[in-house]
Amino acid sequence: MAIDQALLEAVDGGTAPVLRFYRWTEPTLSLGYFQKASNRNRHSASQALTMVRRATGGGAIVHDSELTYSFAWPLEKTSTGARTDLYRQTHRAVIAALSDFGIPASRWGDLSSAATEQDPFLCFMRRTDEDLIVSGYKVVGSAQRTGRRAVLQHGSILLAASPHAPELPGVNNLAGKSIDALQLADRVANRIAEVFSLNFVFFPSDEAIKRRAMVISQERFDSQNWNEKR
Repeated sequence: MAIDQALLEAVDGGTAPVLRFYRWTEPTLSLGYFQKASNRNRHSASQALTMVRRATGGGAIVHDSELTYSFAWPLEKTSTGARTDLYRQTHRAVIAALSDFGIPASRWGDLSSAATEQDPFLCFMRRTDEDLIVSGYKVVGSAQRTGRRAVLQHGSILLAASPHAPELPGVNNLAGKSIDALQLADRVANRIAEVFSLNFVFFPSDEAIKRRAMVISQERFDSQNWNEKR
């Protein structure tokens, strides 16, 4: 989370767009920025997990059998209202990547116009137009945080049901597949590059980003005040 914030700051300062994929060393619950920490008692299966508060909004996510991505994108490259375009274009790329594995996914907005409850605790129990659905279940959701000249989009691709959220099947459960997270990350990166007309170059986090992330982590994500601020 701290590295994502450091990357947002870097792109805000004029560097090229950055796409990052990662997984978690232990099952972790991330709260959306505006969620109340006390509301985690609404979901008993995840109560024992380590908790962190994201800088982006949305519902809580159990980071276990899933692939997390972050995409830092300069706002000057977009037109008015293009933060919605960023959701749509990124998710269009994910749809194409899943299709490469024989998994059909669709936008919720293309499947239903019915109103849904907007305040379930878990992100994957919510539905917005840009969420991606496989066999009736949400498998991809994203949220954003805007800087002065850049936007950070966080997203989660659910691969399989977690013991800490057994009610939420992932793409492998729903499609009877066994897609490896690294294979999926590579395919999603290729598809995002196509959609945005980019040429991604793999690079490890440099020392400046790591140093900035350590400061951010101490100030925010490692801080009880930050994680329980609401």
